[in-house]
Amino acid sequence: AGDLMTAVNDEAWDEWEDDAAVSSPQPPGDSTLQGHEAKAQAHAITSDSPSSDAGEWGFDLSELEQEMSNLPASYAPPFSAPGTSMSSEETLLSMLNGLPTALQAGGERMRTLEALALVARLHVVSARGSFTQLQSDEQTTHEQLETIKQELHQLSGEWGHKKLLETILTASERQQLEEMTGLLHHALSIENEDLTLFQEVIEQLFDGLKEKQLVISTNWLKENAESGETGTESVSYVNQIVAVCSDEPGNTSRIPTLSEAEIFQDAKDIGRDELLINGERVEGTRGYDAVVDALQHELELVLARQVGKTPEQTPMAVSNALQSVAMAVLHASNRTESGGSSYELLAKFLSNHKMNRVLLRPASARASPLEVQMDVGPYLETVPGSKEPTWAFGLRVKLTAVTWYLVCDAEDPTNELYEIETTFCNRLAFPVGLTPFHPLDTMRKDRGDVTLRLVLPN
Repeated sequence: AGDLMTAVNDEAWDEWEDDAAVSSPQPPGDSTLQGHEAKAQAHAITSDSPSSDAGEWGFDLSELEQEMSNLPASYAPPFSAPGTSMSSEETLLSMLNGLPTALQAGGERMRTLEALALVARLHVVSARGSFTQLQSDEQTTHEQLETIKQELHQLSGEWGHKKLLETILTASERQQLEEMTGLLHHALSIENEDLTLFQEVIEQLFDGLKEKQLVISTNWLKENAESGETGTESVSYVNQIVAVCSDEPGNTSRIPTLSEAEIFQDAKDIGRDELLINGERVEGTRGYDAVVDALQHELELVLARQVGKTPEQTPMAVSNALQSVAMAVLHASNRTESGGSSYELLAKFLSNHKMNRVLLRPASARASPLEVQMDVGPYLETVPGSKEPTWAFGLRVKLTAVTWYLVCDAEDPTNELYEIETTFCNRLAFPVGLTPFHPLDTMRKDRGDVTLRLVLPN
């Protein structure tokens, strides 16, 4: 057997030598460059047609080599630059200028990858613990899960706050808002010729708030504090996954299919607005389809960066899911939803609707773009039928819409008492295949909140 293996290896070695002899020699000065070009061509051939299997995404060193070979001249080592007038110390300092940014970006990516591994491990350990045949030690499994959850809380930032997932106000929160509005409404109901008392009360209220701002959850628009979510404290992991994957119409964990009327309204709203998508301005006058395409492209770019690919290499199934994500993001950020929530909360806060002493009108001249911030990372998600959330990993989208309103005297609308800045903020998240046992169209959508800031007249 040893002689046979040696003979086979000798044949393979001889064939390799014959192939090397047939290939034409390359000039020594161009071998490195041509080697990189050959790798680039080979990579282009294999990556032109994106795979439909999301599992084939991975880290490709050939792409990194290609990028290194094509670095612009500004990245060349300054020590080798001819005719430079800088000393070696100055040159070294200039090289270090961009180092903090590069280290920060690298550190952020490592933390993101760590979070991805933790979420995957959490779901695998939870799934294994659901089957008694696979359990080794229940106490050890529980300790493992608690350790993972603590680490994810540290990595997730605000996306790990359970408070953002609540769909009802607590009794104390509702009582505090009712006390504040009671003072304002009482000041408006007192018969006096002017609004002096109302102005004194509202200014004192905002002076007593942290940073002179009031944050109100859109849950306040719900009339009954008891009409909130129902669910049990503890649901088995298998039942959690079944609930998340459910196709029931009432399942809010799935991306909704927008009706034609909703799409029409979104197109109408965005046509007179503009977006800032990760800092890039997109004019709404380009049309609904163009804005959705811009959102989808940025989603693909954010996702591809994390797995070391380009947007063009996004698997078709993921690309289709991202189109639905882009439409859901635009729908959640339009002025009908964001501006509507801001107006309803502000009107409920200011007016008692019995004696209309003040009125609100939008300050259209102060409109600012809708802001959409996207990244990739861990987040808590609700589980239908359970009060206990679970962890997921995927695309995270934060929406911010600032709208200004004028508070005017109802009897004389030209008498502008105050300007109020309302900032609507909401969050959506989508696992898009990065969380185990989650469909591509799973989503998290918060209720959102509105921050009110009172601006006194000059």
